[in-house]
Amino acid sequence: MTTTTRGPLSAVPDALGGLDRAAVSEAARSATLAQNRAGAMRLEAACALVEHFRRDAEAREGSPADSDSGAGARRSRRGYARLDPQARARDHLVAACQLTCWHAARLVTAGVQVHTRLPRLRAVVGRGEVPEALAVDLACRLAEVPDAIVGDVEDEVTARIAEDLSGGDRPGRGAVESMIADAVARCDPDAARAATEAAVRARAVRFRRARAGMTTLWAVLPAEDAELLRLRIETDAATAAADGRRGGIDQLRADALVALAVYAATGAGAGAGAGGGGEVVEGIELGEVRAGADLPRPGLANAAAAGQPIRISVIAAAAKGLANRVEFVHGTYSGYEWLCRELLAGEQARVRFEVLDPAPGAMDGPEHALRYVITPAMAERIRLRDGTCRHPGCAVRAEDCDIDHVIAFNRREPQLGGPTMEWNLVCLCRKHHREKTFGTNFYRTGPLGELIIATDTGHEHRTRPTGPLARARDAILERHLDAWADRLIGPDGYLRNPPGAARDHWRRNRPA
Repeated sequence: MTTTTRGPLSAVPDALGGLDRAAVSEAARSATLAQNRAGAMRLEAACALVEHFRRDAEAREGSPADSDSGAGARRSRRGYARLDPQARARDHLVAACQLTCWHAARLVTAGVQVHTRLPRLRAVVGRGEVPEALAVDLACRLAEVPDAIVGDVEDEVTARIAEDLSGGDRPGRGAVESMIADAVARCDPDAARAATEAAVRARAVRFRRARAGMTTLWAVLPAEDAELLRLRIETDAATAAADGRRGGIDQLRADALVALAVYAATGAGAGAGAGGGGEVVEGIELGEVRAGADLPRPGLANAAAAGQPIRISVIAAAAKGLANRVEFVHGTYSGYEWLCRELLAGEQARVRFEVLDPAPGAMDGPEHALRYVITPAMAERIRLRDGTCRHPGCAVRAEDCDIDHVIAFNRREPQLGGPTMEWNLVCLCRKHHREKTFGTNFYRTGPLGELIIATDTGHEHRTRPTGPLARARDAILERHLDAWADRLIGPDGYLRNPPGAARDHWRRNRPA
């Protein structure tokens, strides 16, 4: 008997199997738009369910009293007996749509927000321009924005996301959070500070049992506390690797985290230790500490002892009329007060400042343009500009990406190939680097690092750099645009010199 093995593509439906790639791609795009519209309908259905349950609750509470039947008891139902309409809609959707409670709760929250509080988002969602998951993330995050500024924040963020989606670049959840946080900070600094304080109060550490005898550790911490913990773990893991301890770097990080739980209790059980200062366990001096508040807290001196200074980049924008932007290149340090406190507390802590010129091409030169090898300074500059992998939808950190020549470098005749200059270099993760090298897409860049990818089906995708250097350039450009608008528009809100008007007349009669 002969057995025929069917490959993974042998089951392609005849409806699509006979079409060319452009038609198949368009069919997928049409299906995506239909899916987005279906998501919009599901959000509307979630809101309608809440309204149905709300009217049902009002009918129960507002039904006329009937002393004979005892129905009047339903009018004075106690609080614990009243069901929240959103909770009821959530539980209904869990069963109806095969969702978890978490997903159903977010769907209900988003549906109510979109159809009662966020008209602009409702419009773009209804047209199928925003995927359902992204719409849910947006609406749930905007639900936390105060009513006084939610309109301005919604307009700014929705416009930005719609522009990105039109270019094929879907922002991730972290990017959405950053957009909304920045917009809130601009519209209402007090609300931003209140949100920060509320986030600190919501810090938490959770443990969840996993398979095969493992446990998942999940934590939400203030940025400065998380950075201290990261530095300690990275330092201990690197030391263990240098000492020849077996295991990958991820395993050594896990071991370093567990080692933080080791401490010596004070009292009769505490040993003398080396020099009488504490207990020594397997060659590790633990010191005299007490369980609880006196557990040792890692500081920046740990990083200094491991030879890892804090690297701070200062983007020199003063020449452009702006204050210099300061970015912490490595780590998520939270602010100057915390940094100064840690530097004063840790005598061995070190800081290395790097001053960067934000002008495009500031490091370009003929001595490097025709060389294939990218200098470390140029590579750092490209990573500071891009922030992440530049392929649409990819969020791999720039530190983990390759620096690639968009126009391939010609090693035999360098003058005929893509030069090693800022405009021709982008960050691509290894997966998308291989896609660019061996795929069929066409890539081109702009002077400020914009990347346009044209597919062989005729679609174009655009991404913009999001690193600190790109943000500094955006701030400089915004300052120039504001100054230009101030010169063009008078205090009365009208153009100082509209087209078709005599220049002498406007020069004589312009406002002081």
